[in-house]
Amino acid sequence: MKSLLACLFSFAASVVWAASEDPFADAVRTWTDLQGREIQAVFRGIEGEKIKLEKNGQVYLFPITRLRPEDQTYARSLVAPAVPAKSIPPETDPNKPAPLSDLELQVAPEVRVKVIEKFVLQLVNESRKARKLNALGNHDQIAKVARSHSLDMATRGFFSHDNLDGENPTLRAKRAGFTGLVVNPGEPPRLAIHENIGRVGRYASFQLIKRDGKVIRKRIRWQSEAMIAQQLFDGWMASPPHRANILDPAKAYIGVGVHVHREHVFATQNFF
Repeated sequence: MKSLLACLFSFAASVVWAASEDPFADAVRTWTDLQGREIQAVFRGIEGEKIKLEKNGQVYLFPITRLRPEDQTYARSLVAPAVPAKSIPPETDPNKPAPLSDLELQVAPEVRVKVIEKFVLQLVNESRKARKLNALGNHDQIAKVARSHSLDMATRGFFSHDNLDGENPTLRAKRAGFTGLVVNPGEPPRLAIHENIGRVGRYASFQLIKRDGKVIRKRIRWQSEAMIAQQLFDGWMASPPHRANILDPAKAYIGVGVHVHREHVFATQNFF
């Protein structure tokens, strides 16, 4: 008699991409076992050393070690303790820089956002290549959606995947006219947009210069575009949910959008 895993991987692949309140909705993906068999299923959690996958409304429970190592790592990252991926209160956000004066900002070096975006894309694909994953293609339409969200966070003063109008990444993409992308003939469009957001400072550090016990000026060490991109990338890779988006084998495309507002650099990554 075939094992449950063998039966599960014998089903024809089928999945509908849609927005959901399900906490594991982002885990609809292709899973591969040690024999190379593939299915598209919904991750439903881990119990001990067993993984739960749902296919066509039925949940299967089997040893996680029967999956290939990459899928084991991805599944465990979904349930690992992590910093929440949504809003971070400003008073507890370690990446929120101290305010700079208008005069200090006037002499600050130019920050070229397109250069940061290119560096971020390069870091993502280098990381995926090192793990033998497909490179993500840059999608211009989704990059515009990402830039718009970074701009919105900066100008309306929030830091969250949902904007102040209650729109999640998928709804924002649809409002911008994105109707999905068919990757292979016969497959449904990729409609769900998954997201990483980040915020770092334009400077790496500053030193207060004092005379007779009084601060006379501030010596600022500004970050280059490459340093900013690396700081953003390192922050995402240190957080299991964000890292899982970057290294998800099921993803094919990415859009990166950066916006600079005073001493802040806001960044959005959208995946599908």
